[in-house]
Amino acid sequence: MTQGPSPQSMRYSIDEVLSGMLASITRDKFTDDVERLGAVFKTLSAKHPLLAPFAAIGGEANFSAVLRVALQKLVDKALIHHEPGRYTLTPQGRASCVSSKRTLFKAGDMGQLEAAARDFEEQVAV
Repeated sequence: MTQGPSPQSMRYSIDEVLSGMLASITRDKFTDDVERLGAVFKTLSAKHPLLAPFAAIGGEANFSAVLRVALQKLVDKALIHHEPGRYTLTPQGRASCVSSKRTLFKAGDMGQLEAAARDFEEQVAV
């Protein structure tokens, strides 16, 4: 029996977690500094068990790269808009994130997701 998280054991993809976190924050804008975002997300993964599998996947060297791919998925879905210096959660994106959060996340994970979102917002809002 293996111990610890593996990509196969994760309940949610990183873009789903980001979407759920965006549904939980009050601000619509956050930095586009992917290196900073990666460092913040890595710190959050140590504090919030729901995010721990992403630290295992991202590792030291490419955590920002993993996050960059997830952010691009959200841009491609038109949930967020990227402009120089920041990402902006669109009104339609917020509605979609809120809806997905309600249907995707289990009640037991919701508290962790919302706590991680508060920490995220404090560190990356512009």
